[in-house]
Amino acid sequence: MTPDTELAPREEYCDVVIVGSRLAGACAAAHFAKAGLRVVALDRSRFPSDQLSTHLLFPNGIRELERMGALEGILAKNPARSPWLSLNVGDDITVNERWRANGDIDYCMCVPRLLQDLELVKAARAAGADVREKHKVVDVLWRGGRASGVRFTDADGNEGILHAKLVIGADGRRSSVAAAVGAWAPYRASRNGRALIFRYADDPRVGTRDGETIFQWRDEDSFAFVFPSAPVGKALCLFMGPVEEVARARKDPEGYWAGKLVQHPGMAKQVAGFTNLTPLRSTGETTAFFRASSGPGWALLGDAGHFKDPVIGQGQRDALWTGRAIAEATAHLLDEPAALDAALRRWEAERDGECLHAYHLGNLETEIRPVSPALTELLRRASDRGESPDIGDLFGRARTMPDVVTVPRMVAAAAQAFRRGTGASPRPTMLRDAVQELRVHLRVRQEIRAGRFRSTRLINGSEWPDAQPPAYRATGGGAGTSAPKDTVDVHASTKTKEIAA
Repeated sequence: MTPDTELAPREEYCDVVIVGSRLAGACAAAHFAKAGLRVVALDRSRFPSDQLSTHLLFPNGIRELERMGALEGILAKNPARSPWLSLNVGDDITVNERWRANGDIDYCMCVPRLLQDLELVKAARAAGADVREKHKVVDVLWRGGRASGVRFTDADGNEGILHAKLVIGADGRRSSVAAAVGAWAPYRASRNGRALIFRYADDPRVGTRDGETIFQWRDEDSFAFVFPSAPVGKALCLFMGPVEEVARARKDPEGYWAGKLVQHPGMAKQVAGFTNLTPLRSTGETTAFFRASSGPGWALLGDAGHFKDPVIGQGQRDALWTGRAIAEATAHLLDEPAALDAALRRWEAERDGECLHAYHLGNLETEIRPVSPALTELLRRASDRGESPDIGDLFGRARTMPDVVTVPRMVAAAAQAFRRGTGASPRPTMLRDAVQELRVHLRVRQEIRAGRFRSTRLINGSEWPDAQPPAYRATGGGAGTSAPKDTVDVHASTKTKEIAA
């Protein structure tokens, strides 16, 4: 045996190789494995490992956990189950609702990723997937113009090659797979306006309705939240004010915390008895985007392909959904390259249709401004409807934004705001703003109906185009240390890096 032969990387073959094995990756691995395919998922982390995230799962997201086989393990972590929503605006509006059930699941859960992701990996393995931890992908392989596998290094630094019929990048916003396949630059992006600053604490209200309720407060231009968490007796406390607050929170964490409780007196009352507060964690880098997410022999799942502002808390559900949906769309076509590529493109279009309305909702929610008079009156009217599911459907994705915030509902709320004189603006200004708000919603509806694929058209009033995509750095996908030269950065343009399919 020659020295060159001794140093040659080990070669293996599988049906699907998945880079990243958290939400989207583990879910896809489980469903592909259940379809009888040989699946290898590679992750640079060793589980359990933490991940910056808001952690919230609504009933339809919990249903995805059940479908992939992870729910039983997560419930064994004893998470709080939250069937209630309390949405508060100022001092005089409180919307109390139950979440709309998905089958027999009528509650939300907020499980720290340190606990949750380990159970996702266990479920993928139980389904038959080969999940390998501490494995870093260093390149995507190509044959005949198609992605055909990956080159990786294992925990000991040994190099290997995995040949596969389908290569999936589920390696997050800074996806190295996206960079390697030429899809790094989003064709559409919108900057975020809000910071995400949170901590955990012990909540003494175990067994009470408050201890099982997801709270949201909207005061001035800031949002505050309390989510019952895991295990029972823990709570997540979150502020989403202007993105500039990240610097303040990092410089003076406890001073920032005290100041925000003054701004949000309702939250201050709820957390008055909380103990064992953890250090604050924060990020201001949550640009929303769509990337081209399918091509010859490859696809991007979860945050690798699409990310929306976390203000609406829907990223986890969508990551799980994309993992299941791609397996259902392609598992039976891996030996037919042309049919597989067509199915991948259809899957990407379905993902866009599934996520577009929520993308715009996140964009609207991330804008830093006081609650509009029309929305204030819409929520006031909702507070009189009782506790049946309604406004909560926006966040739980039981209905789309156009289904909940209907045009007649908006017009009626704007008229009531005008009569009541809601807010500090003069009535002419209020009328102008209400008309502009309605126009934005109408443009969103028009785009959803049009069903354009990889559209670069921006909706003024929803999208804020001076967006910066996530800074590239080598991650679990590991295709180097800088974005490929044939990609372009997205700033205020609508330039598109089209990916041939």
